[in-house]
Amino acid sequence: MIQKFFDAWNDKDKDSVESMVDDDFVMTSHAQGAKMSKQDMLGWLDGPQPKTDNIRIVYENDEIAVVHQFMEFPSGDKEAVMIVYEIKNGKLFSMETGATPISK
Repeated sequence: MIQKFFDAWNDKDKDSVESMVDDDFVMTSHAQGAKMSKQDMLGWLDGPQPKTDNIRIVYENDEIAVVHQFMEFPSGDKEAVMIVYEIKNGKLFSMETGATPISK
């Protein structure tokens, strides 16, 4: 499921992304100290995306997925990001991220 989600995200296929995410989805960004809804996340597809590298699905089953990746933002900032997805009824229900800044 996670690879399909990433493929749809990279293709900016909003309909596919939306169909994979539960309506009660909540994203928690510990680096930003923020919580975001499904609609907030879908809004990101309309803007510039950070560059992602070395996406690695560490673990995935029907209830949880753990992903590690590197991200580079338009500002030039780089982070190593760990993401934990909770999966319910075949859809992404929640997402928590933790990020470590990487020196330029």
